[in-house]
Amino acid sequence: MRTLRISLALLTTLVFATPALAQADRFSFNAAVGPSFANLGTTFSSTAGLDIRLSDKTSLVGEFGMLPHAPFREASIIAPAADHALRVNAYHWNGNLRIQPFATRRFEPYLTGGVGSFMADTIVGERFGGATRFDERRRATDFASNVGAGVLYRLNDWVGVGADYRTFFVHRDGDTPAVNRFTAGLRFSVK
Repeated sequence: MRTLRISLALLTTLVFATPALAQADRFSFNAAVGPSFANLGTTFSSTAGLDIRLSDKTSLVGEFGMLPHAPFREASIIAPAADHALRVNAYHWNGNLRIQPFATRRFEPYLTGGVGSFMADTIVGERFGGATRFDERRRATDFASNVGAGVLYRLNDWVGVGADYRTFFVHRDGDTPAVNRFTAGLRFSVK
């Protein structure tokens, strides 16, 4: 069932991406860094993405993000169980549809939603071999969907200040925990 959902999501992305191939200046690469405040704990967040512009108001976005070093006691809703966990590293990749209802030259609000995967690594121990650290971990990867909204204020064509609120729904057998995340910080764009 999970494979079917992912296949349908990828097929939908392909169908909507075809008209974008005829547009000039349709691709942009983005990266964002800054603090993240989530029900997983407060940590540093970073995301990277490829935007394919479908029209003046819509884009397809392929995105990868991470929330490292979340405290286990706060991230236990999505993390694999462990007796003596140190911390949790969370990652997500997803394909989203982003809609900009309006935009000015510098101010760009947006709504977004999509599907992908959410992965949580529970770090249960550390070993050192000389100068190298080895983490002992337990990993859970699940299908996830997300919805959210954000705003970007462009300082110039390449750098902006943004804020993003997102809710990830981690779909597991019989359970769907939600990860609520607010991220603020710098966003870098290359067209």
